[in-house]
Amino acid sequence: MKFLSIRPAILFVLAPCLLLPGAAGAQGKADEEAVRKIPQAFAAAWAKHDGQQLSLIMADNVDFVDVAGDWLRGRADCALYHSRLLSVRFRESTLTPLEVSVRFLRPDLAVLHWSWRVEGDRNFDQTLRKPRFGLFTMMAEKRGGQWLVTVAQNTNWSPPPNPDREMEGIEPGILFPKGP
Repeated sequence: MKFLSIRPAILFVLAPCLLLPGAAGAQGKADEEAVRKIPQAFAAAWAKHDGQQLSLIMADNVDFVDVAGDWLRGRADCALYHSRLLSVRFRESTLTPLEVSVRFLRPDLAVLHWSWRVEGDRNFDQTLRKPRFGLFTMMAEKRGGQWLVTVAQNTNWSPPPNPDREMEGIEPGILFPKGP
């Protein structure tokens, strides 16, 4: 008889999951759209060459690794670094997000990959660089109703040899254009 009394309780708990496929852990469109807008917010701040604005999409305790391997810890360091970078060697640069991929690990945690193109930046000797591509990997966490970047890794993309035997039979998540 105990089995029969437990059954209605189990059905009560499981009913929403059974009636709404994917409801357990389902992600709303608003959250996905918010995460997908992070690259555009990053690029908008970049276009203004405003490191302070750029840091507003970062969590207070962000871990940010740039393309040179510099590890920035915290929003304040991220703001200072980007303010300096965008006021000198990158002051005439444009950053364009290309493709965006989002995967939710939990309802409040997402992995964000996005490819980018930058042009108009300069080397340390102030010579103009060629346009280049790269890939950002970010972890975004929903905190207080806002999606903030908690971890970021930025990587310059290098064109592989043709053919790239190591990638044979592997479908990359994001494709890069064939030329600059």
